[in-house]
Amino acid sequence: MIKAVNGKSVSGKTLTQAVNMMRGKVGTTVKLTIERSGQTFTVSLKRAKIPVTTVDYKLVGGSKKIGYITVSTFSTNTAKEFKTALKALDKKGAKKLVIDMRGNPGGLMTAALKMASIFLKNGKTIMQVEARDGSTEKYTASKKYDGGFKETKPTTVLIDGGSASAAEIFSAALHQSAGVKLVGSQSYGKGTVQTVTTFSDKTEMKITVAKWLTPNGTWINKKGLTPDVKADEPSYASLTVISKVSDLQADKVNSNVKTFQKYLQALGYFKGTVNGYFGDSTTAAVKQYQKHAKLSATGKVDKQTLTKIETELANKISDNDRAYDAAMKLIEKTN
Repeated sequence: MIKAVNGKSVSGKTLTQAVNMMRGKVGTTVKLTIERSGQTFTVSLKRAKIPVTTVDYKLVGGSKKIGYITVSTFSTNTAKEFKTALKALDKKGAKKLVIDMRGNPGGLMTAALKMASIFLKNGKTIMQVEARDGSTEKYTASKKYDGGFKETKPTTVLIDGGSASAAEIFSAALHQSAGVKLVGSQSYGKGTVQTVTTFSDKTEMKITVAKWLTPNGTWINKKGLTPDVKADEPSYASLTVISKVSDLQADKVNSNVKTFQKYLQALGYFKGTVNGYFGDSTTAAVKQYQKHAKLSATGKVDKQTLTKIETELANKISDNDRAYDAAMKLIEKTN
């Protein structure tokens, strides 16, 4: 939690106001007072231009030339970035597409409308919005949203429990109005439309003003979208990041130790009980890993040991991405 910027409290500030306090000339520094796990500390950061992109893409599948696009969130420039990605992949010779919406929490509904319209024939329903009085409004694909740019390549969409809101709008639209198959696990299930009102005393209230429905009129709130091909990620793929290396010491008991034990277990080094206690079995597992990684086998966790373990685990997650493999298998068979 950011408590202050250059010694000035951000309490009562809006997100935009707080961000503006942090921004400044490139090369200058800003001091942030941060509270984490009950401890407060100050860090100095050097300002720089940070290009934030929400869409990434690459050509995969070798000679089969499959365009793989990941969308991390739906923000102001996402639709523009998405269209750029599609055009770039087309120039590279992509014949089919896999769009990864996993872990995408959503964002701007307008971005989802623009992106979904690209894959739908004009007039096809992208989504519906149901007001409190029960009346519904349909949003349909048109030049108004996609600017006349259409994509007709065979496509598959990846979803999981982290796919929510606008990510679900996009996925449901392609699924129900364009016959695109969904691969992965059940999506989050956020089917409400909200607006935020700011008051004079600097407080805010978020109000649910409507429901959004899929093209066929289904309200997926707290239910989510069901994939056509179910392929769950391994349990270790959802492990959280360890926030304090200092927690990983002999005889300590805490949540970071428990997470660390799961790291070691996933890599095949920890055979004991995952209980959050850094005992002899955890120390032995650390020594075994350190020998494997050609580090000093002390059994103590330092930053170098943790970084190597995290890197190896990340590689294992990537190598065992069952949902991605299932999507590739499916799209290869799609005409």
